[in-house]
Amino acid sequence: MAQLRSPSEEKSVIRIIGQGLAGSTLGLLLHDLGYKVFIYDNGYKTSSSRIAAGMWNPLSFVNLKRSWMADQLLSEMERTYTRLEELLGVSFFHPMPLLRIFPDAGSANLWEEKSLHPEVQPYIDSLEIPNVDEHFHQPFGSGFVKGAGWLNIRLYLESTRAFFSSKNAFEEREIQAEEILAWLAQGDLVVQCSGWKPMPNNFWSDVPVHTNKGQVLTLQLNGLTSEYISNFGKFLIPLGNDLYRAGSTYEHGALDLLPSEVAKEIEDDVAKSVKHSFSIVDHKSGFRPTTIDRQPILGMHDQHPGLGIFNGLGSRGVMLAPFFAKHFITHLTEDSPVMKEVHWKRFRERRNKS
Repeated sequence: MAQLRSPSEEKSVIRIIGQGLAGSTLGLLLHDLGYKVFIYDNGYKTSSSRIAAGMWNPLSFVNLKRSWMADQLLSEMERTYTRLEELLGVSFFHPMPLLRIFPDAGSANLWEEKSLHPEVQPYIDSLEIPNVDEHFHQPFGSGFVKGAGWLNIRLYLESTRAFFSSKNAFEEREIQAEEILAWLAQGDLVVQCSGWKPMPNNFWSDVPVHTNKGQVLTLQLNGLTSEYISNFGKFLIPLGNDLYRAGSTYEHGALDLLPSEVAKEIEDDVAKSVKHSFSIVDHKSGFRPTTIDRQPILGMHDQHPGLGIFNGLGSRGVMLAPFFAKHFITHLTEDSPVMKEVHWKRFRERRNKS
């Protein structure tokens, strides 16, 4: 049986806890359908969504393969973010080619070997963009990826917060387990999108959300082209006005959110690869919510039928959020099954098997 009736018939409020990338996307899409949505956020300034670079890339450079579900994710991403730009009245979705600078001869050979493979070829741009040598050291060459780009996540989140605030449908405060149980008792639907932060009363003890600390820098970099994103082990995203987002680091098991010396590796890689001088304007860090299999988490609780979860988007969150927010909504409105690859019960099943 579906959790939600049609918007005109549904009397319950959908209460979303967490206004990061997952919560914002889910909330906006539900609102756009006509449902009553209320969002809560505890105001964490260092959550992963608030400091994330927002880049997406359909290819994995580790083995030069198409990333999981790339075709479906990209098409849904374009439809959804374009619609949400209209809804919010701001521009935050920026498709842009990606320059891949090969770090070694092996990477260059792999690119040449796989660039015509049917899995990869649709995302390889064979056109040469001039003047790359003016901006980058590339002793092993470079190539361009189609279908990449970046989302201005900070603007997206700020605009979403303002949108729901204008409708008196947003509160910045902590939510306690007792409140969740009270909302469920009165027939509301609650979805936890709280990222890496501990969830009240540990309703989701079967769901292992791990923290992966990431750091990004904002650089003042005069003279560099802003025609494309670049990747040379680290990435550079043009923000406008000679500002660039640079990153990122990955620290498993880090215990604090403070910017640290690990970010020096970003500086070093930029200095080694870029032919222009730069200065650091800002330095931020945050925890990404990740899982062992690096797939999202969603579904409804088996003991509290009105309680759901949408979490674990990780470093590919910009690509994953639109498709799986809609996938979750279809599950809620049509009682269609949640994909086994992303259903939260996969962790319980794996543990039982072991």
